[in-house]
Amino acid sequence: MTEGIDLAALYENEVIYWVTWERPLEQLDQAPVMPEEEVVEVGVPSIETPWLVIGSITEAEKSRLQLIFSAPPLTLPQGDWSILDADQIQVSLEEFVSKTAPTRYIFLGEQTLAGLQANQIHQLGTSKVYYFPRLISTLTDAEKALKMEFWNALKALV
Repeated sequence: MTEGIDLAALYENEVIYWVTWERPLEQLDQAPVMPEEEVVEVGVPSIETPWLVIGSITEAEKSRLQLIFSAPPLTLPQGDWSILDADQIQVSLEEFVSKTAPTRYIFLGEQTLAGLQANQIHQLGTSKVYYFPRLISTLTDAEKALKMEFWNALKALV
């Protein structure tokens, strides 16, 4: 029966197993139990807030956003919005929006994500996406029109 089969080679490649006399036969039928691994999708971070700001947000920018989000008509508490660095997104815009929980996305500053058009609100499924190509903290008093454009877009997202 073993003619032409090298049993040592089968053992090396784990095709057959060496059974010692100390090991009970019941253990041979049991497959080893491996711990379940948590499946994490590459390029899609887990976010639980309904609003998400994406960009390279500094502390100064974050404090300005807190002021903006606390003013009517938004009045968003800190727990309703979060910040994500754009480098954490490694999938397309459509896939990112469809696989994350927020319903409002605000992209601030320079972004390289394909599909973003500056100063326009886009509907993707049940979510709204807005891209403002500047950071709020970089706007000067002379750029009041840009500040109003950003504010009006936020009101439209509500």
